[in-house]
Amino acid sequence: MDLSTILLTIVNKMDGERTIYAGYHLLRGKRSGQTLQDVEYYGVKSFFGILPKLSMEQFEEAVRQLEQAGYLAKNEDALAFVTEKGRIRVDQCPSCQFNGWDYRGREWMFFERLSLIVQTVSNIGAGERSFMPIQKEQAIQDFVKALLVKQPISEPQFAQSIANELKRSIVQSGMDELQKTILTHRLSGFRMTGWTWDQLADQLKRNSFDIRLLFIESLHRLLTVIHKSDDFPFLRKVAADVKVTSYLTDSSVKTKQLFERGMSLEEIAEARNLKCSTIEDHFVEMSINDPQFPLTQFVSEEHAADVIAKVNELGTRRLRILKSEFSTLSYFQLRLILGARTGGNR
Repeated sequence: MDLSTILLTIVNKMDGERTIYAGYHLLRGKRSGQTLQDVEYYGVKSFFGILPKLSMEQFEEAVRQLEQAGYLAKNEDALAFVTEKGRIRVDQCPSCQFNGWDYRGREWMFFERLSLIVQTVSNIGAGERSFMPIQKEQAIQDFVKALLVKQPISEPQFAQSIANELKRSIVQSGMDELQKTILTHRLSGFRMTGWTWDQLADQLKRNSFDIRLLFIESLHRLLTVIHKSDDFPFLRKVAADVKVTSYLTDSSVKTKQLFERGMSLEEIAEARNLKCSTIEDHFVEMSINDPQFPLTQFVSEEHAADVIAKVNELGTRRLRILKSEFSTLSYFQLRLILGARTGGNR
């Protein structure tokens, strides 16, 4: 697994309808209206926000590698598409098990909590009550203190119960042996410090960036198992608030609240001192994420059905093409239809 492979998979899903930089914004988790639409329209939720610190230089290097290999190309409109050779390569790539839409970088918070817990229990179990915490962030330390304060952390049975949960969850997650090695070697214990990325890269003969990708995927696999099962009561406490509970941006939530009070789009824009186009983005976000969104308040059911029929006929969601087919509908109305009728699993 590497960045080039992930990017090729994303471009293949977008099927020549977006520029290459749509992939960049997706991987960084940009919460713009366009990126949030792309997430739903093209079924790329799993990759959303998995690399929030991805640099443009790293991204463009991955693009160059794909172009030089003949896997990726761009048309006259600068839209990126996968070549026939690239499609063969995509079919050969193992499937990724990311869940960026649900975790959005918060998987790191889970691991920081877990690593400090393992370090604390390990040291106290060995009779060492004075040690340098592996995690410096106060919020992480406060969380761990609150979680462990009423636990019998000096008893061997407690440490063993955590170890058992962790072992079983790792096995059930389906992560491969390489990921198990990376995950466990990042943990610290009594007189034992977790390995750095460079140490892992040197030992495993892998690029450190690729190792981080494998690590992120392993955390997503682990969290998915923990959240779906009641067999890991302690780890579920460690994973508290890691999974996103609302898929709307904070600003969209405020717009939604005003809309539910009966305010129009224009009234909301005035009340919030925002451009109408920004409020439109919020409504599109709502249409994507809310199965009960009242689409017919903005466009007739007949028009909505006609647009979706045309989408299926042409095999495209490109707004410019759809606008040429439905000149009486605004871009905003088209975006709402696509969001409400093709967003998520609808």
